[in-house]
Amino acid sequence: MKPFTYDQLPSRIVFAPGALSQVGDEVQRLGAERVMVVHDAMTRGSADAVAAQLGGRLALRWDEVAQHVPVELADRARAAASQHAIDAIVTIGGGSSTGLAKALALSHRVPVLAVPTTYAGSEQTTIYGLTGGQHKQTGKDPIVLPRVVVYDPELTLGLPPSVTGPSAFNALAHAVEALWAPGCNPVTSALALEGVRAIAGSLPRAMANGTDVDARGDLLYGAALSGMALGSTAAGLHHKICHVLGGRFNLVHADAHSVILPHALAFNAPVLPDEMARLADALGVRGEEPAGALWDLAVASSVPTRLADLKGSEGPLRRDQLAGAADAAAPEISVNPRPVTRDDVLGILERAFDGTRPSV
Repeated sequence: MKPFTYDQLPSRIVFAPGALSQVGDEVQRLGAERVMVVHDAMTRGSADAVAAQLGGRLALRWDEVAQHVPVELADRARAAASQHAIDAIVTIGGGSSTGLAKALALSHRVPVLAVPTTYAGSEQTTIYGLTGGQHKQTGKDPIVLPRVVVYDPELTLGLPPSVTGPSAFNALAHAVEALWAPGCNPVTSALALEGVRAIAGSLPRAMANGTDVDARGDLLYGAALSGMALGSTAAGLHHKICHVLGGRFNLVHADAHSVILPHALAFNAPVLPDEMARLADALGVRGEEPAGALWDLAVASSVPTRLADLKGSEGPLRRDQLAGAADAAAPEISVNPRPVTRDDVLGILERAFDGTRPSV
């Protein structure tokens, strides 16, 4: 085995159906006295339950969140946090709620307790992102990693298929790219491959029966492992393209991931034979091409497979916008298993726009 270095990220996980009831106790363990609760409209009921647990320790509730964390929104939330002198944040919801909590942690240097209700996985990373001027700026800081993550599969039972499938593919993207991203090692690869197994095995069950608590739990477990793998490595070709699409066109983050993943994987597959063999095994398609298998899983799960079908703030994405996206994304990709040019990125985007099954 090759020598490696692995920095284990410090985070506590509480995982159980009904675990939402333990948030108050976990906040007390953090020693927090002035807590800001961040949530979206869909998680208002859960936020009410948490507020009741916090009692006098609740300093502020904030229910305005947006995908990609616009800078102006973060600034307003930060001003409110300062006004109320918060010393901790509880965030309830998907990646947008977690993203805003991270922006607050970055500025106020306070701990975060996350209660994920989708499969974003960002609760397991030190990665944050802010969007301004059609550009999504990402970075890393240990302070934004939630100190505690409470996983309650019951909170995901109401997720519609249109959210469940793409969100699971978002998690798959974390695991897949972590297999060769800078910083990868045997530990991160083990986490990533187990995450792929859990997601690939449970997604069809969850899509068939959204109230299957076991399937939902397996999906959350897989998403957590995938987030851990990404959190200890780095974002690469796939993620850089998706960040540009999100910042430039305000596409739904998870939808962009589900469309781009098979095509970005197909581009890198020829130079990663060992990783492709292990990925195929984790997907349960040994001997097949993982890129095609992921596209098949997306189709079977009614997950978006064409950029042409995605809508942003200015309406459906158009083919004539792809060149500009390639121009923006190419300079962001500094490390990749094979050389990648602006025209390579445009080719990935064009194939993803058409939504044809990728081949290696």
